[in-house]
Amino acid sequence: MTAMRLSILLGIIALALPICAMPGRAAAGWQRGGFDSGGKPVTEYHCAPVSNGPHPAVILLHGAGPAPGQNSEFGAMCAELADAGYYTEFIEYYSQTPAVGPLRPDEIKKYYLTWMTEVRSGIDAMDKNPAVDPKRVAMLGFSLGAFLSLSTGATDPGKLAAIVEYYGGLPAPLHPMAANLPPTLILHGDNDTLVPVAEAHKLDLLMTEAKRPHEMHIYPGANHAFNFAGLPIWYNAADGQDAWQRTLAFLAEYLGGKK
Repeated sequence: MTAMRLSILLGIIALALPICAMPGRAAAGWQRGGFDSGGKPVTEYHCAPVSNGPHPAVILLHGAGPAPGQNSEFGAMCAELADAGYYTEFIEYYSQTPAVGPLRPDEIKKYYLTWMTEVRSGIDAMDKNPAVDPKRVAMLGFSLGAFLSLSTGATDPGKLAAIVEYYGGLPAPLHPMAANLPPTLILHGDNDTLVPVAEAHKLDLLMTEAKRPHEMHIYPGANHAFNFAGLPIWYNAADGQDAWQRTLAFLAEYLGGKK
């Protein structure tokens, strides 16, 4: 995607307020569940720590493309995060919409608020879960999921304790709300051909100006989705493992789990 096409995509997301080296475990530990959003069901998969709660929690959000279902790489993330002490939930935010590809801006515009509403409903449901500490909930989003994570943090201050965003950005209409963002870890490749690295630098500048705690790491030569082994054309094992370790350290700092 060219920078111009991305600019068009972001510009049409008219939000009126109300897209690693994976850990080595399979997805067998996932448990399927669900919650309601506006009276409609949303599918989620979760992994719970073996110890007694309440636990800090992490919400995983996938990127644009086909519905991932029980994706083994997300399942491995879920399992490792649970081992580190986090109640981890993967929200399938396509539950009420078709799957949307990254080059379908009209459909992204059409469904973006629906996805945000589903995500917010997921946070509300998690807040009522006795296994979860509602004051220690973070989002870990990838690509479109990173945009949704940042949009949620910007429009609903106080609901999230931290965000880790991989190769996403904050939609331009929400730039004035950057001061609402929780502590945020920004991870991006400087050769990203889908979401230009300029989005990371814009977010860094916005959070710096707003005096919001954040960290940024840019991976030289890395493309989009550099941490997913299932995308070998972009995958970089060393960068993916480094990003994952930074993710664990950041979550431990702001949620209190294991590094």
